[in-house]
Amino acid sequence: MFIANPKRFTNNVIFSSSKGIPMRFKHHKAAEILAQDKALMGYCPVTLVDEERVCKGDPMLVVHYKEYKYTFDSEFKLQKFIATPGRYNKAELPVKMPPMEDPVNLHSLQSGEDSTTFIEQALGTIVTRGLREVSENRLKYPNISVKETMLKLFALFLKAENPANTEYMRDKYREKMRSFVTRCEMAEELDDLTSEKSEKQKDGKWPEFKEKYLNELGQKYDQLLADSLKERDQGFCSYLK
Repeated sequence: MFIANPKRFTNNVIFSSSKGIPMRFKHHKAAEILAQDKALMGYCPVTLVDEERVCKGDPMLVVHYKEYKYTFDSEFKLQKFIATPGRYNKAELPVKMPPMEDPVNLHSLQSGEDSTTFIEQALGTIVTRGLREVSENRLKYPNISVKETMLKLFALFLKAENPANTEYMRDKYREKMRSFVTRCEMAEELDDLTSEKSEKQKDGKWPEFKEKYLNELGQKYDQLLADSLKERDQGFCSYLK
């Protein structure tokens, strides 16, 4: 009978949506609702009223009420809204919103034409840490100036801490950075050992193992001087690869 003449049974019926009764969307329907169609920009109205803070709602927890579609961050809060919608449907977002919590895909930002967003999102903190790292270490790499040494150390630091790199690549450049710092400190270590030798050798207190280490370190430094000249001529980029 209903199928044959549905208007006979529905003409005088007031549905829940018309009565202003909250109507919950099933999950498959909730998934189809666009973000711009959700009230309060998708933030949970119960959290706004009860906790006075903003919290994104679960896209699967959606209720339709008075022409608006509200999302909730938990089943419990959805049920609170259904029980007393009049308490929550007048919720308003604060004038000053906190930063967006939606995760940013750094790889997609990095591959974009404009790198400014990538730098702001991914490298802001890292650059600050890198500058602090450089300022705290007054190093000098053989055959180049202190300024150039600092710039190269900063470049290695950014490579090592870039969140868009794989863990393998970050480990690779961390090792390169450790090697770079060790090379920078080699001359100072040689000078300290030479001074120590001149003082202790007079009293016959210079041990043989230190003499052996000093000779080995001296050979390594000679090789480093030769390598650094090649790096200077070929360009430091070859070292960063």
